[in-house]
Amino acid sequence: MNRQRLVLLILVLLLIASSLWGIFSYPRQKTVAKLTYSPGSRAVSARKSLKAESPGAKQIDKRILRIDLLEQRPVFAEYQRDIFRPLFVDRETLLERQAAAAAAAEAARLARRIPPQQPVKPLPVPTGIQNELSSFKLHGFLKKGGKKIVFLAKGQEITPVKEGTTFAGRYSATSVTDQVLILKVAGTGEEVIIPLIENEPLRTMR
Repeated sequence: MNRQRLVLLILVLLLIASSLWGIFSYPRQKTVAKLTYSPGSRAVSARKSLKAESPGAKQIDKRILRIDLLEQRPVFAEYQRDIFRPLFVDRETLLERQAAAAAAAEAARLARRIPPQQPVKPLPVPTGIQNELSSFKLHGFLKKGGKKIVFLAKGQEITPVKEGTTFAGRYSATSVTDQVLILKVAGTGEEVIIPLIENEPLRTMR
């Protein structure tokens, strides 16, 4: 019974001591002569205020576009590696690849310096028939009785040619139209088609 009273007394004393400690340690309001920041204003850090108050600080107009910031780009100096390149390459293979790359670059450089040569087309060699017919010019033509007659001039001589006419000894006219004159060469049986162009030498159609 005495032990219970002793424990109760100790608890009461602890309660009284904790109450007194709580009363004395409770924060109390204090008054100052002047507030550092007025109500509603934003606090400014000491570093920014010192920078703004420094005599060498330069005032920058925020309305002006700063192009100088674009020119001062930081240089990326880290090592860059090809991710598709194998990790381990023997020295001989590496030297072969470097030599092949150098040869390809040299060939490309020479190809750019030397312009490609255009193939020269050979001039057509005139045949014997073409040489003979080129001495005649179409002087004019005439339609008579549904048939067409062309006049071939060679120097001062004019030869009328119609279907069935033979001139120059071996050329026989098999057909005469408004556009072409078809001849048959005696001896060879070769057929020659000549476009009719007035005042132009006779030329075989190719």
